[in-house]
Amino acid sequence: MPKWIDLNEMDDDDILLKRNRMSRSLVSDEIPAVKADAYEDDFLDAMEPAKKSMTIFFLIDVSGSMKGTKIGSLNGTMEELLPSLIGVGEASTDVKIAIMKFSTDVEWVTPEPVRIEEYQYWNRLEAEGLTFMGDAFLELSKKLSRSSFLNSPSISFAPVIFLLSDGSPNDDWKKGLETLKQNKWFQHGLKIALGIGSKVNMDVLRAFTGNDELAVQAKNADQLRELIKLLAVTSSQIGSRSLALVDNGGGQQPGEEVVAMAKQQVLVEEIRSGTKDILGEAVDLEAVDFDEGW
Repeated sequence: MPKWIDLNEMDDDDILLKRNRMSRSLVSDEIPAVKADAYEDDFLDAMEPAKKSMTIFFLIDVSGSMKGTKIGSLNGTMEELLPSLIGVGEASTDVKIAIMKFSTDVEWVTPEPVRIEEYQYWNRLEAEGLTFMGDAFLELSKKLSRSSFLNSPSISFAPVIFLLSDGSPNDDWKKGLETLKQNKWFQHGLKIALGIGSKVNMDVLRAFTGNDELAVQAKNADQLRELIKLLAVTSSQIGSRSLALVDNGGGQQPGEEVVAMAKQQVLVEEIRSGTKDILGEAVDLEAVDFDEGW
């Protein structure tokens, strides 16, 4: 069975680009190195890098149902979160943040990704309008490209994409999601989602993540605060980590899909453990009352 090898301690000279595409190898006297196959041209093609980079995307529902305590709690939590994201990547990795808000309109709060060290002031969001989540998915797909938000001249880790919503989409979200699923950055990225309150459509969030355990629901402001921090910090740490898959059994070389799935499994295990601490062992939201003060 393949296992994870942490490359955090490796010298950058040991992590090479081959044909301007991302591949990594682990040199070992006992275990043969396994390299990832190259991504398609637009995905991870890059100039010779000085550093590695990883972008965490926040897609935030600011529709009218978020008014009041929900948007206030979210704003306060994001203010607290920003300092926690400094240093989540290894020393040779620039972690960037890109923030989208969506309701009837879709707007980037950050016109382009910003290094997290340079984005430590949270512009408080206001809530109004409908929930055009399908439009948000289409806009995200446009930006997940080397010709747009992911144009860093370096090795780029697949992004972390964090969706937060408290309701149900008012547009054709399935069409938007199907388009997004064709994007290679989205396919290989870590997707997580947080449902806010009792009215959220968790089926939509589960469809977005592609994994039921990576769509989590907060029933009150305290859980919202703790879950945002858990999901954002944990996913950023895993997403920006240099890892290689080593196969002891026969020299098979896993492709990017296998690497992406393995990172997702690490994230699932971490989130499963963390949510039990926040939500309780049963994690049974139907057995408890939601804070309808929202």
